Amino acid sequence: MKRRVVITGIGPVTSLGIGKAVFWENLLAGAKPEIGQVPACKANTKSRVYVPFPQFSITDYGIPAYYNFLQPEDKLAILGTKLALEDAGFVITADNKTFRVAETSDIATIIGTGFTGLETAFFSYLAHLGLDYYCDRQHKKVSYNRMVIPLLMNNSPAAWTSILFGLKGEGYTASSSCASGTCALGQAYRHIADGYADLAISGGVENLQDENFAIFRGFDVLGALTRSESGDPQPFSQSRSGFLFAEGGGCMLVLEELAHARRRNANIYAEILAYHASCDAHNIVNIEPEGRQILALLNHLSSGRKIDYLNAHGTATLISDAIEAQVIIDWFGDRATQPLINSTKGILGHTIGGSGAIEAAVTALSLFNGKVHANQVDAPIPNLNLAMETHEIPIQTAMSVSYGFGGHNAGLLLGKYNG
Repeated sequence: MKRRVVITGIGPVTSLGIGKAVFWENLLAGAKPEIGQVPACKANTKSRVYVPFPQFSITDYGIPAYYNFLQPEDKLAILGTKLALEDAGFVITADNKTFRVAETSDIATIIGTGFTGLETAFFSYLAHLGLDYYCDRQHKKVSYNRMVIPLLMNNSPAAWTSILFGLKGEGYTASSSCASGTCALGQAYRHIADGYADLAISGGVENLQDENFAIFRGFDVLGALTRSESGDPQPFSQSRSGFLFAEGGGCMLVLEELAHARRRNANIYAEILAYHASCDAHNIVNIEPEGRQILALLNHLSSGRKIDYLNAHGTATLISDAIEAQVIIDWFGDRATQPLINSTKGILGHTIGGSGAIEAAVTALSLFNGKVHANQVDAPIPNLNLAMETHEIPIQTAMSVSYGFGGHNAGLLLGKYNG
């Protein structure tokens, strides 16, 4: 018999706010992150806007300065973990350069990420070849980072989180492009539901910074990025042109077996009722045109339940949004019978491996508070039940779904915990 799994801690580190309270308040208020402009000298791209990486110092949150050498994605993971554990009510004590969590059971660490710190690789490779480079007409010398291998390892966020907090349960990285965060949470859910652990730290992080915008250009040449001058990608809009590139962000969550959470008298945001994942087996960047695997995913997740709210993938790309919209209509029917729908990427931009975890956290907070944030869309695709303003409604069941490059599909079904 499957054990019940609940979410008891949420630690977002995003361009819209760091920490659950400020992040949620800004999201409901319709706040927008800072929008950066790609300098003309940096890259010859059609898209010119992006969301800068969240600005923070780990020492401001009580994390030793020793860890300042880590990659930004590692810092996202360790800060998000500290925030999530504190939000879940765990006592964290300092132990030299590490922390200890007042919990005797083995805690799993399962984190999703799409890429790793590529700028370190770029510079170390140039240094290896004995090459300098020019940026903004200035000669720049680069050096070879002797820690390049541990810094570039895709498992680095999960490894550093385990090391810093003394988490000795099973730990690994889930990497499935835009679905990475959702897949990580799904695997953590299964890990607890099947009895392998009582607790898991899970989520997703991403760092796509590089000062010359080479990574940005990679998405741009695929035609994936928005042409909007204002930075409003407008998912599910008839005037959409691509997703808003976000340099990074993420969210960590505490997943816990229900009886374990009850014994601690923990605050419970939502219960994870189901997880499903699949592959289109179609194309390395495009969704399968008929959306058959996405339709099957919605079928697996809902299992006959009425769904009140859907946090959609909603990237604002021309093809993907059209297919996703049609699948929603095919599965749920016309607007009157659809759940309330929104896209968090329409506000935060697309954080790739971090997006699914951020959106799962948003879904859990929506269930807990009975509130759904608005979409920022001027000309919506017809026959979709989009939230055009912040709604305060009772929600019993909700879905958070992600569809990644490579045809990776993943979704979580969350339910309101009613004691």
